[in-house]
Amino acid sequence: MIDQTEILNRVRELIRPLLAGRGVELVELTCHPGGGRLTLRCLVDTARGITLDEVSGLNRSIGAVLEEHDAIPDRYLLEVSSPGLDRPLKTAADFERVIGRRVKVSTSVPVADRQEHRGEVLGVNEEAVMLRLDSGEKLPIPFSQIHHAVQEIEI
Repeated sequence: MIDQTEILNRVRELIRPLLAGRGVELVELTCHPGGGRLTLRCLVDTARGITLDEVSGLNRSIGAVLEEHDAIPDRYLLEVSSPGLDRPLKTAADFERVIGRRVKVSTSVPVADRQEHRGEVLGVNEEAVMLRLDSGEKLPIPFSQIHHAVQEIEI
C-alpha cells in the first residue's frame, strides 16, 4: 500500500523550488486513491490571482518534475488548479489578502455567544482576525477557534 503522507511530503519538497521560482503559493496538496490509481491534486495561487495558462504550464512542469524523480511509484493522475474565489481562508496571509472584504467564519466553539460570524475583515495579527460585524461591532476571532472561513462572493 502506498504511504500517502510520504508521497505528499516528497511531492511538496520536489515542487517547492519550482513554485517559489514562479511566485506561486501551494494552497493545498492532497492525494486520493481510486479507480486503480492515485489522484494528486495541487491547488495553486498567486497574490494577484492565477490564469488558466499559468495553471496549464504548472501542470506540465510539475508533471515533468514528478516523472524525473519517479516521485509516485504507481499510476497517478495529476490535477493542478486554482482554489477559486471561494477558497477556504486558513492562514493569517489568507485573511490579509481579503482585508476590506466580507467573510463568513464558523468557529469550533462559540465566540461572542455565536459560532457563525459574517462581516468585513478589518485586520489580522498573529493570533486573530478582526471583523466588523453587520451590527457594527468589532470582534476578534482567534485563529485557534476558526473551524472554516471563506470570502463571501457577491454576484
